[in-house]
Amino acid sequence: MRTDSQAGGMKLREISDKIAYLPALSEPLSSDVGFIRGERYDWIFDVGNSREAADMIQGTGRERMVVISHFHEDHTGNLKRVTYKAMYCGDFTAERFGTGTAVRQPLTLDDGVKLTVFPIPSTHSRGAVGLEVNEEYAFLGDAVYFSEKNGRTVCNAGRLNEMIRALKKLKAQKFLISHSEGFVQPREKVLAMLEELYRQRTPGEAYIDIQHDLNI
Repeated sequence: MRTDSQAGGMKLREISDKIAYLPALSEPLSSDVGFIRGERYDWIFDVGNSREAADMIQGTGRERMVVISHFHEDHTGNLKRVTYKAMYCGDFTAERFGTGTAVRQPLTLDDGVKLTVFPIPSTHSRGAVGLEVNEEYAFLGDAVYFSEKNGRTVCNAGRLNEMIRALKKLKAQKFLISHSEGFVQPREKVLAMLEELYRQRTPGEAYIDIQHDLNI
Protein backbone atom coordinates (compact mmCIF):
# COMPACT_ATOMS: atom_id res chain seq x y z
CA MET A 1 0.00 0.00 0.00
CA ARG A 2 1.33 3.45 -0.88
CA THR A 3 1.94 5.69 2.14
CA ASP A 4 2.44 9.04 0.44
CA SER A 5 -1.22 10.04 0.92
CA GLN A 6 -1.36 13.00 3.26
CA ALA A 7 -3.98 15.08 5.07
CA GLY A 8 -3.18 18.13 7.19
CA GLY A 9 0.48 17.12 7.45
CA MET A 10 -0.35 13.58 8.63
CA LYS A 11 0.69 10.56 6.58
CA LEU A 12 -0.44 6.96 6.49
CA ARG A 13 2.00 4.56 8.11
CA GLU A 14 2.54 1.30 6.28
CA ILE A 15 2.23 -2.04 8.06
CA SER A 16 2.27 -4.31 5.01
CA ASP A 17 1.70 -4.02 1.27
CA LYS A 18 -2.05 -4.16 1.95
CA ILE A 19 -2.39 -2.44 5.32
CA ALA A 20 -1.66 1.07 6.58
CA TYR A 21 -3.03 3.30 9.34
CA LEU A 22 -3.46 6.95 10.25
CA PRO A 23 -2.21 7.50 13.83
CA ALA A 24 -4.55 8.57 16.62
CA LEU A 25 -4.79 12.17 17.82
CA SER A 26 -5.36 13.56 21.30
CA GLU A 27 -6.86 16.89 20.12
CA PRO A 28 -9.49 16.30 18.97
CA LEU A 29 -9.55 12.81 20.46
CA SER A 30 -9.50 10.56 17.41
CA SER A 31 -8.70 6.86 17.10
CA ASP A 32 -6.17 5.24 14.83
CA VAL A 33 -7.79 4.58 11.45
CA GLY A 34 -6.92 1.40 9.54
CA PHE A 35 -6.80 1.21 5.73
CA ILE A 36 -6.87 -2.21 4.04
CA ARG A 37 -6.65 -2.33 0.27
CA GLY A 38 -8.82 -5.04 -1.25
CA GLU A 39 -9.23 -5.89 -4.91
CA ARG A 40 -12.55 -4.07 -5.15
CA TYR A 41 -12.85 -1.91 -2.04
CA ASP A 42 -10.80 0.02 0.46
CA TRP A 43 -11.71 -1.31 3.91
CA ILE A 44 -11.61 1.25 6.73
CA PHE A 45 -11.33 0.10 10.34
CA ASP A 46 -12.76 2.89 12.50
CA VAL A 47 -13.26 6.29 10.92
CA GLY A 48 -11.81 8.47 13.68
CA ASN A 49 -13.06 11.88 14.74
CA SER A 50 -10.64 14.34 13.14
CA ARG A 51 -10.94 16.33 9.94
CA GLU A 52 -7.59 14.88 8.83
CA ALA A 53 -8.96 11.34 9.12
CA ALA A 54 -12.15 12.24 7.25
CA ASP A 55 -10.17 13.85 4.43
CA MET A 56 -7.86 10.83 4.18
CA ILE A 57 -10.79 8.41 4.03
CA GLN A 58 -12.63 10.46 1.43
CA GLY A 59 -9.45 10.77 -0.60
CA THR A 60 -8.92 7.06 -1.23
CA GLY A 61 -10.61 7.37 -4.63
CA ARG A 62 -12.30 3.98 -4.38
CA GLU A 63 -15.51 2.55 -2.98
CA ARG A 64 -15.19 1.99 0.75
CA MET A 65 -16.41 -0.53 3.27
CA VAL A 66 -16.29 0.43 6.95
CA VAL A 67 -15.78 -1.69 10.07
CA ILE A 68 -16.48 0.08 13.38
CA SER A 69 -14.91 -1.38 16.52
CA HIS A 70 -17.35 0.23 18.97
CA PHE A 71 -19.63 3.22 19.39
CA HIS A 72 -17.37 5.77 21.12
CA GLU A 73 -17.14 9.11 19.29
CA ASP A 74 -13.37 9.07 18.77
CA HIS A 75 -13.93 5.98 16.60
CA THR A 76 -17.23 7.00 14.96
CA GLY A 77 -17.34 10.81 14.77
CA ASN A 78 -16.51 10.87 11.05
CA LEU A 79 -19.37 8.57 10.04
CA LYS A 80 -21.36 11.68 9.13
CA ARG A 81 -18.44 13.12 7.13
CA VAL A 82 -17.47 10.17 4.94
CA THR A 83 -19.23 8.03 2.36
CA TYR A 84 -19.14 4.24 2.29
CA LYS A 85 -20.99 1.34 0.69
CA ALA A 86 -21.62 -0.71 3.84
CA MET A 87 -20.74 -0.80 7.53
CA TYR A 88 -20.01 -3.79 9.78
CA CYS A 89 -20.13 -3.40 13.56
CA GLY A 90 -21.40 -4.88 16.80
CA ASP A 91 -25.12 -5.07 17.57
CA PHE A 92 -25.01 -2.24 20.12
CA THR A 93 -23.30 0.09 17.61
CA ALA A 94 -25.78 -0.83 14.87
CA GLU A 95 -28.67 -0.11 17.23
CA ARG A 96 -27.16 3.19 18.36
CA PHE A 97 -26.61 4.51 14.83
CA GLY A 98 -29.60 2.85 13.19
CA THR A 99 -27.45 1.38 10.43
CA GLY A 100 -24.84 -1.27 9.76
CA THR A 101 -24.61 -5.04 9.64
CA ALA A 102 -24.49 -6.32 13.22
CA VAL A 103 -21.82 -9.03 13.59
CA ARG A 104 -22.64 -11.53 16.34
CA GLN A 105 -20.51 -14.41 15.04
CA PRO A 106 -17.23 -14.29 13.09
CA LEU A 107 -17.97 -13.16 9.53
CA THR A 108 -15.35 -13.85 6.83
CA LEU A 109 -15.30 -11.80 3.64
CA ASP A 110 -13.00 -12.16 0.61
CA ASP A 111 -11.82 -9.14 -1.37
CA GLY A 112 -8.42 -10.36 -2.52
CA VAL A 113 -7.55 -10.25 1.16
CA LYS A 114 -9.20 -12.44 3.77
CA LEU A 115 -11.14 -10.27 6.20
CA THR A 116 -12.81 -11.67 9.30
CA VAL A 117 -14.98 -9.38 11.44
CA PHE A 118 -15.37 -10.95 14.88
CA PRO A 119 -17.07 -9.98 18.15
CA ILE A 120 -14.88 -9.24 21.17
CA PRO A 121 -16.19 -9.56 24.76
CA SER A 122 -14.54 -6.23 25.56
CA THR A 123 -13.73 -4.91 29.02
CA HIS A 124 -13.99 -1.37 27.57
CA SER A 125 -17.35 -1.14 25.79
CA ARG A 126 -20.43 -3.06 24.79
CA GLY A 127 -20.72 -4.74 21.42
CA ALA A 128 -17.09 -4.45 20.30
CA VAL A 129 -15.75 -6.11 17.15
CA GLY A 130 -12.30 -6.60 15.68
CA LEU A 131 -11.00 -7.26 12.19
CA GLU A 132 -8.50 -9.99 11.31
CA VAL A 133 -6.67 -9.51 8.00
CA ASN A 134 -5.17 -12.50 6.16
CA GLU A 135 -4.86 -14.27 9.52
CA GLU A 136 -1.74 -12.12 10.09
CA TYR A 137 -2.96 -8.90 11.74
CA ALA A 138 -5.93 -8.23 14.01
CA PHE A 139 -7.35 -4.73 14.56
CA LEU A 140 -8.70 -4.64 18.13
CA GLY A 141 -9.67 -0.98 18.58
CA ASP A 142 -9.92 -0.21 22.33
CA ALA A 143 -11.10 -3.69 23.33
CA VAL A 144 -8.23 -4.42 25.74
CA TYR A 145 -8.67 -1.20 27.71
CA PHE A 146 -10.67 -0.70 30.88
CA SER A 147 -13.78 1.15 32.07
CA GLU A 148 -14.84 3.49 34.83
CA LYS A 149 -17.25 2.40 37.59
CA ASN A 150 -18.13 4.62 40.55
CA GLY A 151 -14.95 6.64 40.08
CA ARG A 152 -12.72 3.56 39.88
CA THR A 153 -10.82 2.20 36.89
CA VAL A 154 -11.91 -1.40 36.76
CA CYS A 155 -11.99 -4.49 34.59
CA ASN A 156 -14.84 -7.00 34.66
CA ALA A 157 -13.11 -10.28 35.52
CA GLY A 158 -15.59 -12.53 33.71
CA ARG A 159 -15.53 -10.40 30.59
CA LEU A 160 -11.73 -10.32 30.66
CA ASN A 161 -11.62 -14.12 30.77
CA GLU A 162 -14.02 -14.30 27.82
CA MET A 163 -11.92 -11.82 25.87
CA ILE A 164 -8.71 -13.76 26.48
CA ARG A 165 -10.36 -16.93 25.18
CA ALA A 166 -11.72 -15.10 22.11
CA LEU A 167 -8.33 -13.57 21.26
CA LYS A 168 -6.59 -16.94 21.62
CA LYS A 169 -8.80 -18.29 18.80
CA LEU A 170 -7.28 -15.80 16.35
CA LYS A 171 -4.44 -16.89 14.07
CA ALA A 172 -3.01 -13.37 13.75
CA GLN A 173 0.40 -12.93 15.36
CA LYS A 174 0.16 -9.13 15.48
CA PHE A 175 -2.52 -7.22 17.41
CA LEU A 176 -3.24 -3.61 16.39
CA ILE A 177 -4.34 -1.55 19.40
CA SER A 178 -5.74 1.96 19.06
CA HIS A 179 -4.24 4.86 21.03
CA SER A 180 -1.19 2.75 21.83
CA GLU A 181 2.25 4.28 21.29
CA GLY A 182 3.21 0.95 19.74
CA PHE A 183 0.18 0.41 17.52
CA VAL A 184 1.41 -3.01 16.30
CA GLN A 185 1.93 -5.37 19.23
CA PRO A 186 3.06 -9.02 19.40
CA ARG A 187 0.10 -11.29 20.10
CA GLU A 188 1.88 -13.16 22.89
CA LYS A 189 2.86 -9.95 24.70
CA VAL A 190 -0.75 -8.70 24.77
CA LEU A 191 -2.13 -12.06 25.87
CA ALA A 192 0.50 -12.37 28.59
CA MET A 193 -0.42 -8.96 30.02
CA LEU A 194 -4.13 -9.77 29.98
CA GLU A 195 -3.56 -13.15 31.63
CA GLU A 196 -1.41 -11.54 34.33
CA LEU A 197 -4.18 -9.05 35.00
CA TYR A 198 -6.73 -11.87 35.27
CA ARG A 199 -4.55 -13.63 37.84
CA GLN A 200 -4.83 -10.52 40.03
CA ARG A 201 -8.59 -10.98 40.51
CA THR A 202 -9.99 -11.50 44.01
CA PRO A 203 -12.19 -14.61 44.28
CA GLY A 204 -15.84 -13.62 44.58
CA GLU A 205 -15.24 -10.08 43.26
CA ALA A 206 -16.77 -9.21 39.89
CA TYR A 207 -14.28 -6.46 39.12
CA ILE A 208 -10.52 -6.13 39.19
CA ASP A 209 -9.26 -2.73 40.37
CA ILE A 210 -6.73 -1.32 37.92
CA GLN A 211 -3.77 0.48 39.45
CA HIS A 212 -1.97 1.36 36.17
CA ASP A 213 -2.50 1.22 32.43
CA LEU A 214 -1.43 -1.72 30.30
CA ASN A 215 2.18 -1.36 29.21
CA ILE A 216 1.44 -1.14 25.48
